[in-house]
Amino acid sequence: MTLFHSRKPHIEQVGECAILLRFSDEIDESLPSYIAHFASIVRYKLAPKPVNCVPSYTTLLLEFSALAFDYRLIHEQLMSLLLDPSSNQAPSSPSTIEIPVYYGEEVALDAARYSKEKGLSLQQLQEIHTSTEYQVHALGFAPGFAFMAQVPEFLQLPRLDSPRPRVPKGSVAIAGPQTAVYPEESPGGWNIIGRTPIEFYNPQHEPMTVLSPGAKVRFIAISKRDFIELGGVL
Repeated sequence: MTLFHSRKPHIEQVGECAILLRFSDEIDESLPSYIAHFASIVRYKLAPKPVNCVPSYTTLLLEFSALAFDYRLIHEQLMSLLLDPSSNQAPSSPSTIEIPVYYGEEVALDAARYSKEKGLSLQQLQEIHTSTEYQVHALGFAPGFAFMAQVPEFLQLPRLDSPRPRVPKGSVAIAGPQTAVYPEESPGGWNIIGRTPIEFYNPQHEPMTVLSPGAKVRFIAISKRDFIELGGVL
């Protein structure tokens, strides 16, 4: 079975040494895994090789060295790869990555907001958030920050009116239909519902990030004791 055999992306040069492939104008649940699959083919087969590949919700950005950039040559190769049936084969389903999360009062900074606006207890919030398998659609905002969807509708809340100047590292958060983990301490305006002890970004490792576009994720509730034993900090 093939994917997107009738949906060829729009290809355009953006900037001096970059090419953008736009696969759709609408978010599709099957797109992230396909775009990640095609990005891996591009890294392996394209010449010159891109120095950076940036998959997103509906696009793939390819950045090249200025000395090697030849738009016409690269465009021809991309079209050839897109027409190759092997490039459009459905990628194998990725295994689900489980992320342990402590949903405690000390770390669920916006539990009161959920209680007021949704009528949810912290236990109910935890149960609903862990009931769904999420897909990583894009990385951005900060290294290792993965945008995941689709959050159950009953948990969806907009961003805070005023962002916090400090969100603790490992905070698990929700904004609208998306959920994410803050890989490092930073400002942020998402609704904080828990915290994970897992390191999401390490520039000394390969790959540097735990999650990548197309990955499947499930959050697993853990106790405060388990959180601390796994290296979590309150």
